[in-house]
Amino acid sequence: MSSLPQRMLVAIRSLWSRRHGAGGRPTAVLREAEARFGQLFEQAAVGVAHVDAGQGRLLQVNRRFCDIVGYTAQELRQMQALDMLHADEVEGDKELMRRMAVGELKELHLERRLRCKSGELVWVDIHVCVLSEGEEGVRLLSLVQDASDRYLLRQLRSDGVRHLRSVIQRLPLGLAMVETGGRFAYWNDEFLRLAGHGSRWPSMDWQSWWGAMEGDPQKVQRMQRRLEAERSRPRSEDPTAGALKPEEYELRGRDGVRRCIMVGGLLLDEGCLLILQDQSQYKLAEEEIHRLAFYDPLTGLPNRRLLVDRLQQCLGSSRRRLRCGAVLLLDADNFKSLNDSLGLEKGDALLRQIGQRLVQLWGETVTISRYGGDDFVMLFEDLGADSVQAAAHLEGEIQRMRAALREPFSVVGQSCRVTFSVGINIFGDQDMGSDEVLRGAEMAMYQAKGQGRNTLQFFDPELQAVLRARTAMEQEMHEGLAQSQFVLHYQPQVERGRIVGAEGLLRWKHPRRGFISPNAFIPLAEETGLIQPLGEWVLNEACRQLQAWSRLPQMQEMVLAVNVSARQFHMDQFVDQVLQAMNAHGVNPYRLKLELTESLLLSDMDDTAAKMAQLKAYGVGFALDDFGTGYSSLVYLKRLPLDQLKIDSSFVRDVLSDANDAAIARTIVALGTSLGLQVMAEGVETEAQRRFLEVHQCHAWQGFLSSPPVPVERFEALVQLAAQQPMPQTWGRSQDLGGVQ
Repeated sequence: MSSLPQRMLVAIRSLWSRRHGAGGRPTAVLREAEARFGQLFEQAAVGVAHVDAGQGRLLQVNRRFCDIVGYTAQELRQMQALDMLHADEVEGDKELMRRMAVGELKELHLERRLRCKSGELVWVDIHVCVLSEGEEGVRLLSLVQDASDRYLLRQLRSDGVRHLRSVIQRLPLGLAMVETGGRFAYWNDEFLRLAGHGSRWPSMDWQSWWGAMEGDPQKVQRMQRRLEAERSRPRSEDPTAGALKPEEYELRGRDGVRRCIMVGGLLLDEGCLLILQDQSQYKLAEEEIHRLAFYDPLTGLPNRRLLVDRLQQCLGSSRRRLRCGAVLLLDADNFKSLNDSLGLEKGDALLRQIGQRLVQLWGETVTISRYGGDDFVMLFEDLGADSVQAAAHLEGEIQRMRAALREPFSVVGQSCRVTFSVGINIFGDQDMGSDEVLRGAEMAMYQAKGQGRNTLQFFDPELQAVLRARTAMEQEMHEGLAQSQFVLHYQPQVERGRIVGAEGLLRWKHPRRGFISPNAFIPLAEETGLIQPLGEWVLNEACRQLQAWSRLPQMQEMVLAVNVSARQFHMDQFVDQVLQAMNAHGVNPYRLKLELTESLLLSDMDDTAAKMAQLKAYGVGFALDDFGTGYSSLVYLKRLPLDQLKIDSSFVRDVLSDANDAAIARTIVALGTSLGLQVMAEGVETEAQRRFLEVHQCHAWQGFLSSPPVPVERFEALVQLAAQQPMPQTWGRSQDLGGVQ
């Protein structure tokens, strides 16, 4: 009981006794007692209530009591003392009041919830004592003190402890307190899970538990030594003393499951807080990262990155041990057609089955990799010291593999047969890199395809020199672009005896080898992707030259044609590339003509038509080059906004001696004319060829009859000469050109 209510009870009892012990008429003592009692009752710092124990009525209350419950004194005198109690406490307190009414209890100290007039519940401390016993019955005195703040503080403490326990239970860490004697005093649910105990903790001490979990006596002793070493370190000198650095263990729980767990701890005065962290998810994540980095997601086989890593190791080992190895490149013949006919999902399923069959054939003795697309690469190690014997042995094994691969595959219930072209590159003590070895196998595979597919081909050592030359040329092309070694030469395009334009043809002026034929570097540029920066340079150079000609009266009307590769044309940014080149040099778009090949049209007709339409809207012209040599289709001529067809030089060359070539040339001219397209002949070398074409209504041409491709200054001189001498046979022989031919 607090001191304030205790003192008040004593004071009120004393005044009550003096008031009721005076007897007779009111005296000065009685009046003084009543005055002091009333003053103390009304002005008390705690709520005071005078209660009839028998009837439970409130006889009298003071102002503080009214403030606590929110009722007026008059309202309270109409109520029972228990009316304000929380419903859960009414029955119990009725019994307590009954016992006080019959004298069984003299005094009570209670903690209760009172319902105020506003409906709010307030916690209070209640001190109740018997004030008097007489003819009127038992009278009780209740002192009521507001305890809301204290209850709130206690509730916060309780909630905090409960919240802390909840947080500890939900932590993704296993926590257990081990007392100094080795007994487990506390553990959370995660600790039970990692220990494999389910929801119950078996009765065992720390040493027994750790021995059962670890199983390795040496590691058990090591942990014990770590604990003892940490305990012996003075903590006042080292702030890190007492902390057990986490170490990874593979522990077997009571449920028999092995788990990868990081075990650490913290030494406290009362024992050791053991901390366990599950590493399973981290291990799974590491394995998944490793799988994504080194394995093909479709087939599960090693990918190119892992193959190259193993190949580099194998090359080093082969050089040191003078042993042979080999790389085999397996390419599915006509897989694109199969994929188009089956659909992408079935195509992927077929690739998975090919990978599975290869693994069944070779097992783990060979590294089998999906190299990309429909290519699979196999790495063979330690094939002996003799490369000839290694090749002979390997050829027999590969024939066995090819026979197994000829068996049909079942793709979603559909039988499918696939043939393969195989390229093999054997290596030994040569100083070669992985890229060189793989490219050798790739070249051998292309040789196999060139021989009709469904065959195998070993890499010819003579091709090694070609491979190295190609590699050197690729590097030199990069340098040539950076050092402005590429130039455009211009071949006149003639219409009705007048030079109306030129075709800009790319030339490479090598600093040591002089001019290199486009046939030597353009195919390599296509294969390596260098054709894209080369093509961009050609566009900008053509636009720069057109801008320069716009300032020369005789050159202002010239149309300049340049070839565009399929790889460059199908880039997403190709249209922007052309527009930027024209804008940068202020070129009239009607003076620029782009020459496309039929192979470009085959890959994506819709993309081709859309890009041509965009550029056509600006005024750029289009010619279809080498018409008649590919898979010509009237669909192209109908859908595409072409301006010109170019008869390939192969038809023009024998137009006078081969009836078929003459018929083809006449047909192309008739077809183009009927469609409203201009027709231009390429490769015109004689006056007789020109007259034949003119007779059959082809009035536009280019070829050596007028001039071979020449530098820009010679072309400009040729235009001036042509303006004076319209007969083409005299242009190339003019001394003014300085040897145009």
